[in-house]
Amino acid sequence: MSALRKHWELRPAAPAAFVTATGLSPLLATLLYNRDLRDPALVATFLSSDLRTGLHDPLLMRGMAEATARISIAIERGELMAVYGDFDADGVTAVALLTQVIRAMGGQIRPYIPHRMREGYGLNRAAVTQLAAEGVRLLITVDCGISNLDEVAEANRVGLEVIVTDHHHPPEKLPPALVVVNPKQPGCAYPFKDLVGVGIAYKLVQALVRRGLSPSSLRGRDLLDLVALGTIADMGPLRGENRVLARWGIDALNTTHRPGLRALIDAAGLSAGKIRATDIGFTLAPRLNAAGRLDHAVHSYKLLLAETAEEAQPLAEELNRMNRERQELSHQVQLAASELAEASGRHELPLVLLADAEFPAGLVGLVAGRLVEQWGRPVVLIELGATHSRGSARSVPGFSIIDALGRCQELFTKYGGHTAAAGFTLPNTNIPALETHLLTLARQQLGEQPAKPVLAIDALVNLHELSWELLAELEQLEPFGHANSAPILMSSGVEVVEARTRGADGRHLSMRLRQQGGPICEAIAFRLGHLVEPLRRHPRIDVAYSLEANHWDGTSRLQLKVLDFRRA
Repeated sequence: MSALRKHWELRPAAPAAFVTATGLSPLLATLLYNRDLRDPALVATFLSSDLRTGLHDPLLMRGMAEATARISIAIERGELMAVYGDFDADGVTAVALLTQVIRAMGGQIRPYIPHRMREGYGLNRAAVTQLAAEGVRLLITVDCGISNLDEVAEANRVGLEVIVTDHHHPPEKLPPALVVVNPKQPGCAYPFKDLVGVGIAYKLVQALVRRGLSPSSLRGRDLLDLVALGTIADMGPLRGENRVLARWGIDALNTTHRPGLRALIDAAGLSAGKIRATDIGFTLAPRLNAAGRLDHAVHSYKLLLAETAEEAQPLAEELNRMNRERQELSHQVQLAASELAEASGRHELPLVLLADAEFPAGLVGLVAGRLVEQWGRPVVLIELGATHSRGSARSVPGFSIIDALGRCQELFTKYGGHTAAAGFTLPNTNIPALETHLLTLARQQLGEQPAKPVLAIDALVNLHELSWELLAELEQLEPFGHANSAPILMSSGVEVVEARTRGADGRHLSMRLRQQGGPICEAIAFRLGHLVEPLRRHPRIDVAYSLEANHWDGTSRLQLKVLDFRRA
């Protein structure tokens, strides 16, 4: 179950003139230059990430003025509103944010998060009918709704006005909502297109404040902890406005007054004040997502808005338990999917589509992403139902999965997503046609054999050059995440002094490394434990890694997070 071997590519050093113009060290200048920041003014903007100057006017977003005008009227009249979100961390943080703010502005609003297994993604007819019967008059979607043409029409029929706020790829025909707010929609002049659902919810709040509505004692910065959580969890590209929101949001998270987030940080074994983007992506977000994958995302919503530590602690412990269960189930599903693919020969096709009644709908997207790493090609996993099935797709660079699904949209009951990830519901009878269609497109665009994934290396360094000062320099580029990955360094001719497996079933690899008789460096390689014996037989390697601090038991040490290695 090892991932495909990668092709290593060493990026060029920045030109001397650029280094001089920026006034930075050659290494830091090279890192920025290879992130396509080649104007010294853009470099300064990127490094400062100023909250006052780095955010765009929310009213530049198409539909924003109309949306805030209607919400203002609802608040003034005391109309009951509902905010309807997705069941992932982006959707849940967006629901929590809007609910908290509109209540603080004096509005009447209730949250609605659908159950993944019973209701599926996006708006559904039963939910809008129920909300209308409960007296809701204005329905605001967050992180969903852009593809729900029929459901929005049904909401209109039962007396609901609908404001759709979403960041997913819009279909050719937009839903018949009162207003659609989505920077990706045609005719939207908003300069940054890559906000996630909670980011757009935050812009909606900014626009409401611009209209003179005051959210009681809340400040904008008090909400940025939720924005950072949702943005990083949803893999929003950490550049432009997302970078500013995430950077200041992480600061807000480290000083958060939310009892729920404090309890979650503690339950996850993290330390308040030391949270980084990677802690959100690999530790906090999976716990928030676990509720929606295994049970109901309302558990995560309640945690985010818990008012006391006594209320928050059992919720955080429950999310911890669900996350452990999710990890084990994901591993089992990945093994089962691998065996199914290899038994049928599908793992050698340019796109892998697998359907099975034992694939849980809440885990298929997560597992599909891991199988993309394993096979280097797009993967579609489907939970087979009695008559209709739900699936998730994850893709590779060069193959837009949402465009591919859009070219056969007649096969689906509903679908939506991004270039790299999508979800859908369809009748079982349409699954063979879907596989044929996607395979044809994959052959045309990718060829029969997957391209070797590229590992882009930022700089060649010697192990003895690694220091806390170097780490501090690299950390100027934080927060790290999608579209702004941690710098990848390479050291050649490294001696493996010791190698041993770690973790459940020996999945991970712990190493002690030395170069040219220098000091020993600690290293960890996740999911590479199966390579321990070959490494012991051939203990001289080239190693590609990111540099990080390992805080454990009151001490801090430099550590190499190994991404790949090869024989020297």
